[in-house]
Amino acid sequence: MRKFPDTLVKIIETCGMNVNQISKISGISNTYLTKLIRKKINHPGKDKIASVLLALNYKISDINRILADYDYMPLNPHDIPEILRNNRRRRFEGRIVPHFDYIYFELLMAALEHLGGTKILVNNRPSGIYLPMDLYMSREFPQESDDDAARFFKAFTHEVVAERKTLFLDNCKKGLRYETYMCKACLEESLDRHIGIRAQGRSMERVGLYAVYFANAVAATLKFPEQHLHRVVRRCTHFQFQIQDADGKVPKVSFTADRRHYFFKEWEQLRVEGFLSDAASITDLFLKEIEKCRSGDYEAGAASSPEGFADYIRSQFRLHGVADLFENALGSLMSDPGMTLH
Repeated sequence: MRKFPDTLVKIIETCGMNVNQISKISGISNTYLTKLIRKKINHPGKDKIASVLLALNYKISDINRILADYDYMPLNPHDIPEILRNNRRRRFEGRIVPHFDYIYFELLMAALEHLGGTKILVNNRPSGIYLPMDLYMSREFPQESDDDAARFFKAFTHEVVAERKTLFLDNCKKGLRYETYMCKACLEESLDRHIGIRAQGRSMERVGLYAVYFANAVAATLKFPEQHLHRVVRRCTHFQFQIQDADGKVPKVSFTADRRHYFFKEWEQLRVEGFLSDAASITDLFLKEIEKCRSGDYEAGAASSPEGFADYIRSQFRLHGVADLFENALGSLMSDPGMTLH
C-alpha cells in the first residue's frame, strides 16, 4: 500500500490546539482525527483535509497544494456538499475562535444558524442575511494564486451564503426571534456611502440592490413584528456583534471588527473579521451592552416601532432621491404574506 506524507498530521500537531478542539471547530470527529495522528489512517478523505484546513483559516490555494500531496485534484464544486455537511457538525465551546474574511466568516455564520435560538445583532445596518445574492457576490474577492482556487472560492462562497439564507428562512418558520440594534449615525453614514450621490454616479444597479437589501429587512419587521425586531438607537458601540441562542444556557457571541477606511484597492489576504466565544465573562459583557440598547433612553424616536423603522428607511431613500427603488422592492415583498427575500 502506498504511503502518503503526513502533511495534515504535522499541521494538526503544530497548530496550538488539541485534537478535541480541532474536532469541534472543523466538524471532523475526534475518533477520525485520533486515528489519523496515530497513523491508522494513511490517506485522509479530501473533504476531511479541506474542512480541517478551512477551520484553521488556510487559503484555498494553500489547501489545494496540500491536497496534491495526497494525490487529490484541486477543490471543485463537487466537493462542496461534503464540506458543508462537515461544517454543520461544528461546535464552539470554551475557546475564543478567530474568524477571517468571507468564506471563513460565512462558514462560521452558517454553523451558528444551525444552533437556532434567539439571535441578537448590534450593527451599523441590518443583518447581511438580507443582502440579495447578486449584491453579496459583487464584492471584491480575495486574490488567489491560481485560477482553480479563485473559481472555487467564488462558487463555494455562493453555496455557503445560499445555505445560510435557507437556514434563516427555516428558522423563521420555526418562530425563532431576531433582534437588531443599529446606531443611527452609523446607519446614515452607511446609507450615504451606498445609495448617496457618489454611489449613484458609480452604479445605479448597485444602488438598486441596496434598495432591495433594505426592503428585505423592512418587510420582515412589518410582516412579523414580534419575530423580527429592528431598532434604530442613539448609541454607538465599540464592537459590531451578534449573540446566537441569546436566551439559551450557553449563548455564543461573535464580535466583529469594523474598519471603515481603505487606503488602497489591493486585497489583504486573511483579514481578521473578529472572534467567537461562549465564555460567560464575554457573553455577559455583550448582554449588558444589549440591555443598554434596549433602554428607551437610547431609542431614536419613532424609528423604534416597526412602522417607524419603515418610515425612517423610506425617508433616507427619499433624502437621496431613490425612494422609488425602495418602494418598488418593498411593494413586491409586501404582496406576499409569507417570509420571503429578494
